[in-house]
Amino acid sequence: MEYNPRERWRSFLLAFALTLLLLALIMVGTVMAVQPSMPNTLQKDSADGQQLSYRPNDSDSLTAVVIGMRGSEPVDFVLVRFNPQYGQVPLTMLPPQTLVPLDGKNLTLVQAFETGGSRAVKAALSERLGVMVDRYARVDGDAFQRIVEKTGSVEFELPEDISYRRDGYSINLAAGSRRLDARDMFDLFAYPAFRRDQEARCGLLGRMLAAWINQNLDAAGEERSSSLFKLTVNLVDTDISYADYEPRRRAANFLSQLDAQVAGSLPVSGTWLGDGASFELSESYVNLVRQYFQAIG
Repeated sequence: MEYNPRERWRSFLLAFALTLLLLALIMVGTVMAVQPSMPNTLQKDSADGQQLSYRPNDSDSLTAVVIGMRGSEPVDFVLVRFNPQYGQVPLTMLPPQTLVPLDGKNLTLVQAFETGGSRAVKAALSERLGVMVDRYARVDGDAFQRIVEKTGSVEFELPEDISYRRDGYSINLAAGSRRLDARDMFDLFAYPAFRRDQEARCGLLGRMLAAWINQNLDAAGEERSSSLFKLTVNLVDTDISYADYEPRRRAANFLSQLDAQVAGSLPVSGTWLGDGASFELSESYVNLVRQYFQAIG
């Protein structure tokens, strides 16, 4: 079979974004009627007019790091927190050059992955941010082609025109509000100009992923979530198990009937060191993450 770089890149994006979406929709299934400060969550009665009769506990929360792969190289790192007791799904995207401690050394996230794989990334992020990181999911793209059509598109505001060439194709996305399908989202991930400003890239793509989650909550419904979850955990390298999902399935179905904006993106900030090969997180950013993720100590 002829190797097609465009299809390889496309399958990576679809797998990465789909995995983030599915993990968020499945694990946020216990989000109930509360009044969070972030993001803006709308309250609504259930479809049959009955008020919500239960709310989740702290023990229902979970944090996962999703690692997007291009071949054997990790290229994207997204931390997702499921805060059902507050009605929140905060997420944050970090540059691959972010410095984290591992075994007494300061390494980038890429170097941490190369040293000890996904578990090392999970441990290093937990130590650097001072938060509990419970699970990981490492995504390669090829297996996800057959489930991409089960997800939805997203209405999103592009701040600028996107125009470039890749693999002989001309990519053009006009600025402004527009509906992005899977290919459009891939084109944004692959946009070379974004990689020259990783903070802006992480901010934009984080907002896009949060919007995608919010606009596709129907995937948490009883008819879809179980089969999507089983397919996901069978196709990605993850320590998320059926035991993490099953207790939340009924609540996930209820959530799918609510009009709620549950996901929001925390913008990364920090300082580039030396020749730009490493990125030191700012303490204000670390403190912000600790407000929305489970702080240790």
